[in-house]
Amino acid sequence: MSTLVINASKRQPGRKEAKSARRAGSIPGVAYAKNVDPVHFTVPALTLRPVVYTAEAKMIRLEVDGASMDCILKDVTFDPITDAVLHVDFLRVVAGEKVNVEIPVHIVGTAEGVRTGGVLEIFMHKLHVRVDPHEMPEHIDVDVTPLTVGQSFHIRDLNIPGIQILDRQDALLVSVSAGRASKSAAA
Repeated sequence: MSTLVINASKRQPGRKEAKSARRAGSIPGVAYAKNVDPVHFTVPALTLRPVVYTAEAKMIRLEVDGASMDCILKDVTFDPITDAVLHVDFLRVVAGEKVNVEIPVHIVGTAEGVRTGGVLEIFMHKLHVRVDPHEMPEHIDVDVTPLTVGQSFHIRDLNIPGIQILDRQDALLVSVSAGRASKSAAA
C-alpha cells in the first residue's frame, strides 16, 4: 500500500472559518479518532486530488503544523451543484487496530464465457472490509478468466489473508450471462 504525504495548516473549528478557507482556495477538514481530540485543518484543493479522485484505497500521512498522523479517508462532502470538494474527514489509525473501510474491486482477465459470446456483469465495485490499516491493500483483484457462461463469482469465493469481509458471503461479485447473440442462436 502506498502512503501519500499531505501538508496541512491547523484551523479553528466552525462554519465561518470553513467558509473563509474555501474562499481562499483551501479545503477544510478534520482528522479524528477514538479518545483523541479532533484536529481541524485546511489543505490546498489540488493536494487532495490523488486521495479523492482515485479507485485505490490509500494510507495518508497528514502533517499538520509539524505534527504527523497516519490516516485514511473516511468521508468527502461535495458541492451538489459544482461537484467541488467542500470538506474531508480523515480517520486517524494506529497499527494493530483494525478499521472498517471500503476497498475497490478490480476485475482481472477476460472470462472464457465472454470469448464465446457471453456478457460479463459486475455487481459490486467495492467491498466493506475490516483490516489493519497498515496492511490494507489498495484494491482487491478478482480473476474472472475461468468463468464460463452461466458461472458466477461470490464473496465466499474470495480468500484474502488478514482481511475480514463484512458484506454477505452469498453476495454476487461478477457473473457471465449469455449474450444476445447466444440467446437467439439457442432459440
